Amino acid sequence: MFPKIRQYKVIPLLKMKTLDVDDVLHVAEALSSAGLPVMEIVFRRHTDSLAIRAVAAHFPDFLVGAGNILNRDQLLRALDARARFAMAPGVCTEAIREGCTRRITFVPGVSSITDIMTVLNSGVTYFQYFPAETAGGAPFLRDILEPFEHLPLDVVARGGIAPEAMKNYLNLPQVAAVTVDWVIKPEYIVQHRWDLISNEARTALRLAAADS
Repeated sequence: MFPKIRQYKVIPLLKMKTLDVDDVLHVAEALSSAGLPVMEIVFRRHTDSLAIRAVAAHFPDFLVGAGNILNRDQLLRALDARARFAMAPGVCTEAIREGCTRRITFVPGVSSITDIMTVLNSGVTYFQYFPAETAGGAPFLRDILEPFEHLPLDVVARGGIAPEAMKNYLNLPQVAAVTVDWVIKPEYIVQHRWDLISNEARTALRLAAADS
């Protein structure tokens, strides 16, 4: 997963209480047409499972992931829905172990050096820095990564990252991508403005590719 993620550098986040499968398929199509065939869907309800399954079936090359995974059982549900990856807000060693035995990339969440050490000792070298901006932003992430600079880490940063802050994270060599919530705004879905989602995706790709 991470070679592709490093290619795009951006993961749009879809977070809504109620998802319509047809709407999510339109979102996936809008992202794909903009050259950003990746999306994380917050995974809380049965409709989220249906949405992930539908995207996986209709867009085989699309990287669709499940977000907010809290335990092993949720990870298995996401896997059953055919998610390509799964993100967690924190560290669950049982879920990490399960992810290592399955055909899914399970990414635990960290916000401290202790969290990073726990993840590494669980056998994986990738994690999500969450909640990025309120946990200390890119400067704090740079500092807590310093003891591990000799390791080949892959980091995704998520949490309140505005367009102007993206490069602060992407300039860190360990950061593969940032997850942002402003590409797929709920009002765009309600209004069926798939064109605006495509426009935001192009903007995100342009900002991510811009020189430092």
